[in-house]
Amino acid sequence: MLRPKKKITKKEIQRDPFLESVDQAQAHLEENRSNYLKAGLVVLVLLIAYNVTSSKRFQSEIDASSSLGEALLTLDRKDMTTAQFQLETVLNDYENTPSASVAEYYLGKISYDAGNMEEAATYLNSYFNSNPEGFLAPSAAIMLSDMAGKNGQLEDAIQILDRGMKYDHSKKDIRLLNLRKAQVELKQGNKDNAKEIVEKLLSDDQLTNWNKQIAQEIMGKIVS
Repeated sequence: MLRPKKKITKKEIQRDPFLESVDQAQAHLEENRSNYLKAGLVVLVLLIAYNVTSSKRFQSEIDASSSLGEALLTLDRKDMTTAQFQLETVLNDYENTPSASVAEYYLGKISYDAGNMEEAATYLNSYFNSNPEGFLAPSAAIMLSDMAGKNGQLEDAIQILDRGMKYDHSKKDIRLLNLRKAQVELKQGNKDNAKEIVEKLLSDDQLTNWNKQIAQEIMGKIVS
């Protein structure tokens, strides 16, 4: 039987210390990586421009990349209203382009941070269902998993995290997703599953101090 959905508020999300830590870590990751994305977009524009033909498809991708780059720069300046408008323009004007897919992610992230969970779910599900690859996929998985968990859909939350691991091959991101998965497993009462995940993480010599701290906190809850 389907459980009734619970309306999620930003205040409820902030009461979960684990989610706050995950969000802070992922925000820091995105802050650094967004610069790489912008640099990549510039390179992409230059390369395509160098080899450009009369093809409308190429021209559309150039325009889409340029518009997305401008939107991300606006987002970095914390002008959320303008950035949201620019991202919506990319999404509407350059449908079915890689830039439009990235715009969906950022529109979902903006809505999630603002506490507009229904709107966030719409954008993020659309982005996530496009089989994304790269560093944005784990962040999308965490947000979607969080929303599913808040609705009492813990199995869905775990499945989303598993999908996120398939979309990204960064060991750091996979550790982050596994930490979240262990937390969800514990909430669901699956202590053995949570313990297995945490023990594997703690045996990793490359585990960061922050990852180790969160893993140890989860283990403490498992054995208590």
